[in-house]
Amino acid sequence: MKKKTALITALLLTASAVLSACSGKPAAQAAPASTAAETKAAAAETKAAAAETKAAETTAAEAADPYASWPEKDIRIIFNAKAGSSGDTLLRNLAAAMESKLNGHQIIVENIVDPTGAAAFSEVQKADPDGYTLTLLSSVVVQAELISNSPINYNDFSYINGMGIDPQYIYCRSEAPYNTLSELVEYAKQNPGKVNWGTGLPTGASTVCSVQIINGAGLDVNRVTYDGGSDILAAVLGGFVDIGVCEYGDVRAQVEAGQLKLLAVVSAERSDVSEIPTTVEEGYNLVFYRARGLAGPAGMDPALVQHIYELFKYSFEDKGFNDYMDSVCIKKIYMTGDELKATYDNIYKIISDNKDDILGTAK
Repeated sequence: MKKKTALITALLLTASAVLSACSGKPAAQAAPASTAAETKAAAAETKAAAAETKAAETTAAEAADPYASWPEKDIRIIFNAKAGSSGDTLLRNLAAAMESKLNGHQIIVENIVDPTGAAAFSEVQKADPDGYTLTLLSSVVVQAELISNSPINYNDFSYINGMGIDPQYIYCRSEAPYNTLSELVEYAKQNPGKVNWGTGLPTGASTVCSVQIINGAGLDVNRVTYDGGSDILAAVLGGFVDIGVCEYGDVRAQVEAGQLKLLAVVSAERSDVSEIPTTVEEGYNLVFYRARGLAGPAGMDPALVQHIYELFKYSFEDKGFNDYMDSVCIKKIYMTGDELKATYDNIYKIISDNKDDILGTAK
């Protein structure tokens, strides 16, 4: 009997333990369930806070720069000379340098070939002032109006930036009997009417520089006119003319190959071709600063102009672009739009003072 009672007691105790365990199990699970809900809520709050912070930062950025998301499509840069010319090559190197900074978009270079620049520049001037149609300017934009009676006025643009000074060089064949500008001038004076000097169209920078040199030194030479710098180069190499003037990038290969030599750079300061003296060093007050830079249609929002100006600064941090600029001896100076335009104001005066000589109508 005692054994039976003990067995019943043991069974009751076991059942009680089981019931106790079962009754405690939901309570044990409730705590983790509550913790998970709290964690999920906290995560949601953190995510919401992060979204609010990002939205606030975006709002602040847009307040500081309303064009912070620009560009939102490809940028078209129109150029007035053919593919492979010095300006065109500059643009294509610029496009490569800026590729990672354009929000997945790209720069498209479009060549509308016109020595006066009128066709290319008018295409830009009639475009929407949204920054998606730009042009690369040079002194041609000033010369076109003054020399060719072009309807394009260099004041009718939104100037964005300047990317450097592309100086002009006086060059000749390597076997010529002169090695400096002073020696050329002396040779020409001793042989009046015998030196053939290749010049381009009146709207070319090489023509303006040539006229300054010829008039400044009082030379009696034969001016032979060609359509452009590549034609003058071919004429010099072929012996049809003796002298040409152009950017270093146009004759770099021939200079390095020993076919041509540089006599002087038309500048007050030496370029990276350091052994070449300047026209000023040679005793002639002949200076022509040809700056290249970007511009868009007149009427662009100044805030957009500033955004593009700041954006394109990145090109000067790109090794490939810097190497290219060095290779063609473009003096790297990142200028504001106002600074770029100031260089053209100076060119306007130079051309105005020499207009008849540039056109060949001087008496």
